[in-house]
Amino acid sequence: MDSIVIPVDKVTVYPDKSLKVLGLHTEARTSFITYWLPYIFKHEYIALRPVPQAAYERAASLCISPQPDVVTRVCMLFKGICKEHLANWANAQMQAEKNVAWWVDVVGVDPARAGDVTLLRVLEWGGMDILI
Repeated sequence: MDSIVIPVDKVTVYPDKSLKVLGLHTEARTSFITYWLPYIFKHEYIALRPVPQAAYERAASLCISPQPDVVTRVCMLFKGICKEHLANWANAQMQAEKNVAWWVDVVGVDPARAGDVTLLRVLEWGGMDILI
């Protein structure tokens, strides 16, 4: 329910919109996309799934001092999908048609606070290529 599948020719546009709605600034979005493009372009289609911050925190806790006012951790899982397997991802293809704003609830971020320059903010972004 929290995954989307898109053709790789949309892979720069969709993640940019998604990361922007999650509160990532232009440089962070550009760095994310630029870093992962060589891995993503090896595939015909790509499945993307954002990891909820709470789940990410359980897997990789973060301790910062002084404690920030806002912590935004965005981790994106992705997997290459070949055309022959698209039927298995019908729901994820429909999810890709939705407005990207739904990712805010899935990830559990507060974009307004993440963009508030009066607060001490931490932004962490990353991804993982799922090979199975």
